[in-house]
Amino acid sequence: MSRLIELELERNLLRISFAYDRELVNVVRNLPERRWDPQVKSWFVPLVHLPYVLGQLAGNLLKMSEELSAYCEKQGISADERATSGVDVVVRAPSAAAGYLNTVRASFAIDGREGSAISVPANTYTVSKLNEAARAVLRDHFVEDIWIVGELHDYDKNVSAGDRAYFFALTERPYEGAREVARIAVVMFVEVRRHIENVLASMPQPLRLRDGLLVRFKARVDLYPQNGRYQLIVSDIDPSYTVGELEMNRERVFRLLEAEGVHTNNLQKSFVACPLRVGLITSYESDAYNDFLHGLRLSGFGFELTTHHASVQGINTESSVLSALDYFAHRAEEFDVLVIVRGGGSRSDLAYFDTEAIGRAVCAHPLKIVIGVGHQRDQCLLDFIAHSTKTPTAAAELLVRSVQEFWDGVDTRFAQIAGQAQSQILTAHHRLATCSTAIERQASGRLVGERARMSNLGVRISDSAARQIARASTRVEVSSEQIGARARACLKRGERELDYARQHLEPGRILRNSMQKHALIEQQAERMEQQVARVLGRQREQVENAAHNLRLLDPQRVLERGFAILRSRGKLVRSTGDVPRNEPLTVTLADGVIHVERIDE
Repeated sequence: MSRLIELELERNLLRISFAYDRELVNVVRNLPERRWDPQVKSWFVPLVHLPYVLGQLAGNLLKMSEELSAYCEKQGISADERATSGVDVVVRAPSAAAGYLNTVRASFAIDGREGSAISVPANTYTVSKLNEAARAVLRDHFVEDIWIVGELHDYDKNVSAGDRAYFFALTERPYEGAREVARIAVVMFVEVRRHIENVLASMPQPLRLRDGLLVRFKARVDLYPQNGRYQLIVSDIDPSYTVGELEMNRERVFRLLEAEGVHTNNLQKSFVACPLRVGLITSYESDAYNDFLHGLRLSGFGFELTTHHASVQGINTESSVLSALDYFAHRAEEFDVLVIVRGGGSRSDLAYFDTEAIGRAVCAHPLKIVIGVGHQRDQCLLDFIAHSTKTPTAAAELLVRSVQEFWDGVDTRFAQIAGQAQSQILTAHHRLATCSTAIERQASGRLVGERARMSNLGVRISDSAARQIARASTRVEVSSEQIGARARACLKRGERELDYARQHLEPGRILRNSMQKHALIEQQAERMEQQVARVLGRQREQVENAAHNLRLLDPQRVLERGFAILRSRGKLVRSTGDVPRNEPLTVTLADGVIHVERIDE
């Protein structure tokens, strides 16, 4: 079928415009150095490729601008049929553009530069023709669109390109957590993407396409001729399949935890009576964080909030949430409760929490965990294994309500304690009044008796003291006389000792005693010097005698007298039995050493 294509000359570029046609787009994409301009919705190809472009567009209705027509005429580029500018022209393909080509070389010149088309032998494919042929085979086999199941890969980073088409991949895994065994490239045009997003958003549990999501697409099998890429072109989605897979995955993980008997471990943990020390796992500064924080602030209670940031959407959700859970597990004694919150989202977003690793970490966590993930209609695995409040605001209200109940209980218990204390005080007051009356009567009787006894004691003490004073006075008089006599005797002895000291401590007498002592010391010193000299002389004689004996015993002197020392294997030879036969001997003489050997005849 012929399609109308407008060709214009813009500077050194050829502008190609036509109504959208998928087949024609694929042809143009095979042109060398082609470029799409979305602003003017046209393709541009360098003018040097004009002959090749005309050959590739052969069979279509070409409408050339006046300027381009004049340029072709000037360059000698002609068609089988030519008309004036602005008139449709049918350009037939030269032989060099056929599928099976004869050996033809078409020469042309553009802007003074000569060139020639690539020579292709007979019965030979060009790369583009081979790709077209493979594409035709695929289309003949897959006449209608097929349904295909796979896991989205590289979707998140490519869907924001904003172009007419989005490129990502579908992968296959034999089971969850296994390595992928196959992959295929996928193309999704913007119109199809909008349709799929509207379908997913209208589900009872809205979904959002994202990496790692298992989907069932309706697609056409295709091959892109320009680069030979085998691909799928998506046209629709089966949303119920993805919803069912998400539910099955969540159910599988829950049943696994249930079979191990750990699914209620955290649910059975009791709340702290007054949970003021709160740990929070969420995306920092998100709406969920602000809603939860606002709920705590409005209460007026003194909550201590510690927030650990975590990705609550995307492929990093599992690793970041596990890291946050581990952080609070190692500091469990510092907190009363742990809260996990995030805002509402699609069912596929919440599926990031439906992993076995997160489920096990929550079940085994030492802290009581409160879940505020999503809205009332949203559910994830955490809602079944921990205390679920559905929203961040509801989670905050739960903690505020617990603290308020504790505070109200404190007031009630305080009033009860005050009433019981007042009753006990009144009872004690009556008992004290009764006891004080009895004590007063007993004290008055005992006071009268004690006064009589004290009066008798006073008389007895007075008489006894008078007698003791009289005896003491007598002893004092006798003692004073004895002390006077002793003092006078001591004084006389002191006077006599003082006279004696005055006589013996005269200077002349002291000098004479000193001279006598000095003479005695000099005599003793002279005698000691004489004794030391005699001892040293005897010791010197002993040393000289020992030295003389040592010289006499010196082996060297013995050797000088004609003797020798025999050694065998380093030991002295004292008898013939010490010398083995045919063994070397060392003979030490006065002037050296010789080596000999014992030989028995």
